[in-house]
Amino acid sequence: MDPYSEAHLFLGAIRVCHHKKGGSPTLDEVCELLDFSIEAGLSIVRKLEKAAIVETSEDPFSIKLSVGDHLAIERLPRQEDKDGLARELEAFKAKKQNMDEKVASIQQQVEKKKKDLFADIEAKFKKEMDKNKGS
Repeated sequence: MDPYSEAHLFLGAIRVCHHKKGGSPTLDEVCELLDFSIEAGLSIVRKLEKAAIVETSEDPFSIKLSVGDHLAIERLPRQEDKDGLARELEAFKAKKQNMDEKVASIQQQVEKKKKDLFADIEAKFKKEMDKNKGS
């Protein structure tokens, strides 16, 4: 997950926990809501704290979290999915071209069979006409 999305997710969890609890949530509560390990949550909190997006207050038993400068999230790098989309588009085009080639090949085979069939029928008619003329 890119830093931008991660920050939005974490701030959203802080806000939800704050609403449910009626006060600043602890790191444990936020991590439990997100199903993150405490270590992963602490790593994220440290990054967000460094960017002043999250504010922390520590007591001997827990770390309480609150939203700081939420607009600073917009300065975080976003992971663009243009490469993935471009790759998928190219794969789709290649599959479509492959399918078009198969269809064209099948159409050519059908045309060849038709020509062969007509040629066989024409040869049989000529034989029959030659027999009828000879009789």
